Amino acid sequence: MTAQQLVRLYPPAWKARYAEEFVALVGTDPLHVQQVVDIVSGAIDAWLSRDARRALSSESGGTMRALSFACLDSKPRYSVRDGIIGSFVIVLVSLAFLAMGVVARRAGLTLPADVVRTVAFPSAMALSMPFWLLKGQSRRVQLAVIGVTIAFSTVVSLV
Repeated sequence: MTAQQLVRLYPPAWKARYAEEFVALVGTDPLHVQQVVDIVSGAIDAWLSRDARRALSSESGGTMRALSFACLDSKPRYSVRDGIIGSFVIVLVSLAFLAMGVVARRAGLTLPADVVRTVAFPSAMALSMPFWLLKGQSRRVQLAVIGVTIAFSTVVSLV
C-alpha cells in the first residue's frame, strides 16, 4: 500500500486541505505495516475527533498537526515485553470466551454458545492489539478498532 491509496480514507475536508502535502511528506514508496497502521489510525481519528474537525474548519490549524497522523518511521513501536503481554491477552481472553461458550452450551443456550466460541479468537486478537499493533494510538482509535472487529466477528458468526 502507498500513501496515495490510504489518503482516500481521510475525511473530504482533510483530503482537500492536506492530501497533496501528506503524500509528498510520506512518499510514494510502498509502506511498512506500522506506517499503514498509523495512517489508518490517523484516518479513524480524523473522522471521530472533534479537535481534528475544528482544526480543519479554522484557518489557523497547523499542517504539521494533521500530518502528525502519519508515522514516517517504519519500525514497530512495541517491545518484546509488549508482544509477550499481547500473547498472554490472546491466550487468556480466548480461554475465557471458550469457557463462557461451554457454560452457555450446558445451560441450553446453543446459539449464544456457538457465537461466543466462534468470536473467541478474533475478539482476543482485537483486545490484544493495544499492547502491540495499536500501541501509541489514541484510546478513541483503539476502541473503534476493537469494537468494529468484535462487532464484525459477531455478525459474521451469526450469518
